Amino acid sequence: MAQGGISYFGIRHHGPGSAGSLVKALRELQPVAVLIEGPADASPLLPLLASPDMKPPVALLCYPEDDPAATSFWPFAEFSPEYQAALWAVANKAALRFIDLPSAVRLAGEAPEGPTDADAADAEAMEGQGEEASRIQDPIGTLARAAGYEDGESWWSDIIEQNPEPGPIFAAIADAMTTLREGETSIGKFEAMREAHMRLEIAAARKEFDGTLAVVCGAWHVPALQAAHTQKGDQALLKGIGRRKTMMTFAPWTGPRLAMGYGYGAGVVAPAGASICGRRVGKTTLRCCGSRGSRRCSARRAT
Repeated sequence: MAQGGISYFGIRHHGPGSAGSLVKALRELQPVAVLIEGPADASPLLPLLASPDMKPPVALLCYPEDDPAATSFWPFAEFSPEYQAALWAVANKAALRFIDLPSAVRLAGEAPEGPTDADAADAEAMEGQGEEASRIQDPIGTLARAAGYEDGESWWSDIIEQNPEPGPIFAAIADAMTTLREGETSIGKFEAMREAHMRLEIAAARKEFDGTLAVVCGAWHVPALQAAHTQKGDQALLKGIGRRKTMMTFAPWTGPRLAMGYGYGAGVVAPAGASICGRRVGKTTLRCCGSRGSRRCSARRAT
C-alpha cells in the first residue's frame, strides 16, 4: 500500500465499509495531502464538501460553458470514501486535490458525449476491447468468479464491506488488483490517459509537499499508479489533448439516483441502508453496510 512516502488506498466507490476503513487509515497515517480520483480542474471546489451547509448526497456537475446539456457528474454521499476523505483532510488541515483528467478534457470529446455519470462514460469508452475491457469494467466480478462467487456484489460485500476483521484491507486489495492486471497489454487510450495524468499529479505533489501523501482511487487503478513510468512517457500520452471551457458547481442529489437499479454505474444496492452506515463512519466500526448484495446494516462501537 505504501510506496516512497505515498500510501495508496484502493476503494470501492460509494462503499461504506471502504469509507470506514479509509477514515481509520487516514487517522493512523496523518498525511499532509490527500489526493483523490476526480477531475483535477475541480480541485478548488473540493473543500466545499466539508461546509456545514453542504448536505449530501450532492453531485459535482461539470459542463461546457456553451453546452450545459453535455454534463458529467460525480456524486458524493455520506457513505462515499471520497467524501469522507475530503472531510478528514479539511478537518486535519491537509492539502486536498483531485488528480484525474480535468473535466475540460473529458468534455472536449476524449470521452463519450452526453449527460452521464463519469463511471458509465469510462466504461463506455472501453467497449469493443474484448476480455481486457471486461476485466477493467468489472475487476471485482473477475475476482469473485475466481473465488467461486456468482457475482462481484456478494464477494465484495462478504470480503470487504461486511468483514468484522478485515486485516490489512488496502494492501490485500492492491495485491489482488496487481495480480488481475498482470500481463495486460492495452487498456485503451482514454483509460491510459487517465492513469498517466494521475501519476503526473502524484509526482508533482510528491515534489511540493514534505510529508506522507494519501492517494484515494478506485481499486483497479492502484497497480498502475504504483508502477514505474517515465514522466516523459506519461506526458507524451497527454500531448495534444483537447480542452473545452467548462463550468462547475455542486448540486443536490437524491438517494435513489445512487442505486444500481437506477442505472448508475458505481451505484449501490440499497442507498438508504448505506446512508445509515455513512453517518456512522468515524464513530463505529462497520460490520455490514447493506451496499453490495446485502440490505442489512449493523455496526459495533470502535474501541
